[in-house]
Order: sequence, then structure tokens, then C-alpha cells
Amino acid sequence: MGKNLTPKIVIIIVLVAVAGWTLYPPSKTLKPGPDLGGGTRLIYQIDTQGLEEHEKRDLAQRMITVLRRRIDPANIQNLIWRPQGSTRFEIQMPLASAETRLKRQNFEKAKSDLLAENISPAEIMRSLEKPAEERAADFNDFTQRDPNRLTILETLAEAYDERKELQNKRDELNTELETAENTMASISIDPNEVKLNIGQWSKLDEKELIDTLAEFADANEHVELLGKYVKKYSEWAEVVNQLTEAEFVEKYENAKTALDTLNLTEDQIKNVLDMKSKSQKRSDAIEELKTAFRDRVEQIDDVVAAFDEYRPFQGRLDDPKDIQRMLKGAGILEFRILPTTDQPELDADEITRQVDLLKTKGPKFASAASKGKYVWCEIESFKEWKVSNSIVGQFGEKYFVLASNTKDETMLHSLEEKRAWKLERARPSTDDMGRRAIGFSLNDKGGRLFGNLTGRNVDRPLCILLDGAAISAPSINERIGASGIIKGSFSQTEIFDMVEAECRLFAGQADRTTPLGKNNRAFHRCRQP
Repeated sequence: MGKNLTPKIVIIIVLVAVAGWTLYPPSKTLKPGPDLGGGTRLIYQIDTQGLEEHEKRDLAQRMITVLRRRIDPANIQNLIWRPQGSTRFEIQMPLASAETRLKRQNFEKAKSDLLAENISPAEIMRSLEKPAEERAADFNDFTQRDPNRLTILETLAEAYDERKELQNKRDELNTELETAENTMASISIDPNEVKLNIGQWSKLDEKELIDTLAEFADANEHVELLGKYVKKYSEWAEVVNQLTEAEFVEKYENAKTALDTLNLTEDQIKNVLDMKSKSQKRSDAIEELKTAFRDRVEQIDDVVAAFDEYRPFQGRLDDPKDIQRMLKGAGILEFRILPTTDQPELDADEITRQVDLLKTKGPKFASAASKGKYVWCEIESFKEWKVSNSIVGQFGEKYFVLASNTKDETMLHSLEEKRAWKLERARPSTDDMGRRAIGFSLNDKGGRLFGNLTGRNVDRPLCILLDGAAISAPSINERIGASGIIKGSFSQTEIFDMVEAECRLFAGQADRTTPLGKNNRAFHRCRQP
């Protein structure tokens, strides 16, 4: 009997030892729930305006199902979700330990100190206007005398000085032309008539010009004045041509674009830090950052060390603001038109720059660099993304699609307008091929906006965004009004999410949270379109 038990006892001891080793130290591997460690309670009230009574039944429980799948799909965050009747639900989240909060603060400070070393492009442009000695001193401060970075600024300064010199010359000549035109007017020569002929006159040789001007002025005493005017115009036109010459413009724009390499973005930092700890890939990426930013080696080391200290304690939801931020964007449906490579009016150089910026600096920086024209949206499932000619790029392990950010090519929710347009209904449907689709109905304003958006962009891909992520981009076949179907490669879960997520959380509502055990409660509103 004893012999039979011995192997089992050994196995039990080994399993207990492995479990103990896996969970050690418990402060890093175990996170107490709100009942043991305290926490925060968030209560959300659902806006049921416009709903029938039967539609309100179990609404809170259905909303919890959708939100939990998006916020904590693996159910590992120790969140407690409770419906309070049909139209209100409560979320309890555990309080992060004091040690976790301290390590997070240390990491955030180290990261903030690193990003504070970035150089503002506006500050560099202001420095270019200074005298040479002051400018050189600024450049040394900006680059910490790093030769590669200094070369970038000196190249920009050279292009800037050439451009500025030509601009000044153009302005001087323009002033002289205006003075000559005023003189013409005072002696009864119509400047507008002169301007109509100036293009042809500037092409004539000296003798032909004198003969032509004598005939035009009908008096030889005005030929000299007009001849000087034509000469000044020719000089002015030559300067303007130099300023607008493609090669000259490209030289200056490329010099300005090179400034992007001087700054480190938060996306770059996050991409490196999130790599597998102690992996060679991560080590190489950290060394690349140090090589590119030699003046910040110490700060980079500080950020890496602070993050590695915080990482074992890190959770997606260490602070009530984390869950509030996630809930504010839960289930928000928006639309953007996608630029495509087959558009003849598309600026190929600009698109190439956007893709390069995404790859090196991340989606936030690249989107901002487009000055409101474009935005990079993460693709929810790249394997299922089948939008031909869309502009797709990669940053880290994630894929993004370039989408329009202009007013005529977007239908977004504005915080200021308090979602003046809304989804009235969403329902499972099928397209003409029998594939899964989502039927929808918008309110009156939504119908007008959607009609304008689709009517202006027929035969272009309409990107459907859920919580900012691109899930599909069907081509617009015709103008669509207040109702229609959204075609795409939807899974049954995606259909369920979008249909059940008719209850949309208002963004920008109350930011207060309530510690467990107190009587006062923080309310956030949730809207059922």
C-alpha cells in the first residue's frame, strides 16, 4: 500500500512546489480582488429613451456581456460586473497595491522626462530666423553636438536660407513693380493693360521690345519707363520660377521632413517596451533607440529600468481611469472613406512619407504629421482584411490602414455635438450573396449625413470603425440613406457585438470614481440609440 502511495505523494509535492515557484513572489503574481484589497465602484445608468418596455428587459445584463467581452475577454482582471435592475449596472475593480501605484508613477515620470527632451519643430523654425551665431548655439543645444543630428539641422538651415533669400528678392522686386505701376497710372498709362502684354514683351529681344513699347506708349519718353518695368518683371518671374521649381521645393520639404528623426514618440517607446522581456529582439531595439538618440541614452535606460520594475505588477486596469477610458470608447460606430492607390489625385510622395512615418514613429505621430488630412486606424483582423488598393502599413506587430480625416469623407461622433446622429437599430442580416451582414437604421440626422457621405463617395471603400478599429471596408455602390446593410467578413461574434452594442456609452461623461464601502456613488450615462 505504502509503495503505491509514494509516487503519488512525490507527484503532489512536485506540483505544489511548481505552483509555489510559479506564484512567487505573490505580490507580483497575485492580485487580490476588491473584497480583499479594496477597490473602486463604477455605476452606469443606461439611457433607454425611445425603447419599448420589452426592449428594456435584461438590457443591463446584455450590455455587461458585450462590454466584458471587449474589456476583459479572458476574465483575468478581477472585475465584478453586476446588473442593478434592467437599466443600470455596476462594475467593481480591485485597487492596485501601493507598490504597484508607486512603480507605475516612477515609470510614467521616467517616460515623461524622456519625451520632454523632444525638440519642437516650431522652436527649430524660430531658431532659423536668428543671427548665425545664435542659431549655431541653438543647434548645439538641440543636438548636444551629435554630428548626425547637427547635419540634419544644418541641411535645413541651408535650404531655409536659400529660400528666404529668394523670397526677400521676390518681395523687393514686387515692391519696385508696384511703384512703377503707380508711376504709369500718374501719366495715363493703364497698368492693367501693361500686365496683359507683359508676358509677351518679356520674350522679345531688346530692339523688338523698344519698337513694341514705342508703338504702345505712343510717346518715346515713356519707352524707358516701360522697358525698366519689363526688365524688373523678367527678374521677378525668374525668382518666382526658382521658388516654385519642383527640385527646389522638394529639397526644402525633405529638409523639414528630416526633423522627424530628431524626436522620439510614445508609440516608439511602447513598441519596444512591450516586446518580450530579455529577448534579443528587444535588446536590439533598445540599442537602436540609443544609437538614434545618443543624447538620451541615460533617460532611455531609466525608462527601460522603470518599466521592467513595473512590468510584473502591470495590469491593463491598474487605475479607475483605465476602465473609464475603455468604457468611453466601447461600442462606438463611425465611418471613414479610405484613400486608395488607384486614385489619380493621390500624392504618392505624401503617402510614401505617411507609410514611413507609421513604420518608424507610430500611428499617432504619422496621423498628426498629415495635418488633419489622414488618420491611421488599427485593423482589427489583418488576416481577414481584403480591401484592394487600400494603403496598409505596419508598426511593431500591429497593422493599420490609412483613412481620411476630412469633413466630407468622415462621419464621426463629436463630443461637442453630444452625438447628434445616432444608430436607431442594428440587426443581423445577409447580403445578396447570403453572407453575414449587419442591417442598420439611423436617426434623421444620421440618415442625412450618411446619405451625403455615401453619395459623394460612390465606388470608394467605406471603412467601418468600431471603437476606432477598422473591421471592414465595403465599396459604396450607391447613395445610402437612413437604412441599409453593412457588408463584410463578419463573424457571428462581431454581428452580436454590433447588434447588442446599440447601447452606446456617452464619451466625456463624469470622471469621478467611488471607493468601495462609501455611500456616495458616481454615475456615468450610457445611451441606447
